[in-house]
Amino acid sequence: MYVVGIDFGCGLATGQTGRGDSIHTLCSWIRSNPDKLNIELSACIAVMMVPFPVSSPATVLFCLITVLVISRVVSNRKLRTKRENIVTIGVNIKNNTNGIISQTSALLRSLTSTSEWARNGYQRFSKTPIQRAFALPSMWTGSDVVVLPPALLTSVLNRPEAELAAHHAQLDTIQLPYMMSDSDVYNNPIQYDVIRRTMSRQHVGSLAATTAKELQNAFSTYWSAPVKHDRDWATLDNWEACGKVFTRVAMLSFVGSPLGHDERLLDWARKYASSVITGTAFINCLPPGWIRSSAGPLFGIQARYYQSRCLRIMVPVIQERVWKLQNGAGQDVDDFLQSTILRCSRTGDPRQMDPQRIALRLLGLATMSIMGMVYVFTHCVADVYGMPDRKREELLAALEAECKREARPDEGVPFSLLDSTLNESMRLNNISVTSLARDVAVDSLHIPGVEKAGDDAGGISYTLPRGSRIVFPTQEMHRDEGVYGRNPEEFDPFRFYREFQTEGGRFDDMCKGLLVFGYGKHACPGRHYAMQTLRQTLAYLVLNYDVALVGPVDADGGHALRGKRQTLLNVNVPNVDLKIRVRRKR
Repeated sequence: MYVVGIDFGCGLATGQTGRGDSIHTLCSWIRSNPDKLNIELSACIAVMMVPFPVSSPATVLFCLITVLVISRVVSNRKLRTKRENIVTIGVNIKNNTNGIISQTSALLRSLTSTSEWARNGYQRFSKTPIQRAFALPSMWTGSDVVVLPPALLTSVLNRPEAELAAHHAQLDTIQLPYMMSDSDVYNNPIQYDVIRRTMSRQHVGSLAATTAKELQNAFSTYWSAPVKHDRDWATLDNWEACGKVFTRVAMLSFVGSPLGHDERLLDWARKYASSVITGTAFINCLPPGWIRSSAGPLFGIQARYYQSRCLRIMVPVIQERVWKLQNGAGQDVDDFLQSTILRCSRTGDPRQMDPQRIALRLLGLATMSIMGMVYVFTHCVADVYGMPDRKREELLAALEAECKREARPDEGVPFSLLDSTLNESMRLNNISVTSLARDVAVDSLHIPGVEKAGDDAGGISYTLPRGSRIVFPTQEMHRDEGVYGRNPEEFDPFRFYREFQTEGGRFDDMCKGLLVFGYGKHACPGRHYAMQTLRQTLAYLVLNYDVALVGPVDADGGHALRGKRQTLLNVNVPNVDLKIRVRRKR
């Protein structure tokens, strides 16, 4: 649903950070010396042509990656020349117009410059009245991705799957083939049918009572001070502390009891989810082709290990459930696990009743749910409790008053201040720079441009060849002043709530423009469950805990580290080092 970075990539799953300093230094150098990179690449090519051994492993690795990137550039030049009316951002064409070295340099710099390039392209091309497409070099695809303007969102994403394919692009985003041992789980995701039936807007309310109980148990277990006393402060790791809470809640929702209460399973599941994100971030930085196919499994080793530990605990329980169903027993059980087993049985394919395959389906769902909600909530905690004192106290007082008025924050008013706070935090803290990826699945796809008043030509149109990947600049769309009003770069938890109360047209535009859960038929099927759980968790936190961020304070009185994060290729890396101090209210 939602998602890791250079510095914490190796240590996210174990809770250790600060590794990968050499990689961070390299990326910092790339960001600071874009012009020199062309020279270094030229030197690298010269080195590779010299017939003597190179002693430095780093030089060998850099040369190898350079050769592979250059080969991708050469193989994709025909693809690029078939595009018309699309400018590529980030390619230095001063001295080497559309040359191999400048394009290779751009692909390498995409590791650290994608966010900056997307902002530049959005301001130059995507905003009204221009509304044109542009392209971004990306190591993710080994070529350019085509970034379409927001005005084309509906018309393009409603194209049939036979023209614009979502499945492969989505798999390429999260790299599940390297993380999961059974391809049927992600190529035939029948588990989503169960989510659409049991976690729809109409049915998700039935889970609220169980979630509320588990939240109370989780906070009491994981957010306690070392010395048990209501007024003792505890210093916690924000990412890990929130991760433990949402792992417990999500696992109980998807696998039920007793599995959802097994602390061994919860620990392995949390580590598995973290390792999936870590591995995905690094795999996407590898050049596509044989090096990704060869090195990708190495980055997936840790995830597969944690997966095997989870399966050891899950499979026997699921095996017993399957046996009971096949022997006419267990009909009185009604939970998500049982619904998934029944859905698998209705396929008529005995292979779908394999307990391990069922376990992997549930583990995959729980993983996406855990990390999506953890990403959102850790940023929300930093945003809310990192505000300047006066603004923070005003917000917390309003939230607490609302939570006390509404006995059920999951079924309160149609739109609440809790919703507004979460929406605003999600708006500012996108997981990715661009999203809603699709791949052109026909030989030639014609996309009509945006028609503008007084334009006799009917707008600029685009023709994209097979294999082109299109995305939308969602991070910049979420920070567009024309949609979200003044100061769109600032956290304003009342932003959505004010517009809802005025009953103005902007509120609908703001909500429709918030694309954190995807769009259309490929939108996240568990979005209603996720929002309900996030709303309940924020309400519980506000009512029951005092929270303070650990670290320096800005000149405005806010927390200096609240918005600190890095961008690795297309992924916005959260600040996993942020510490919080918590104590239970009287």
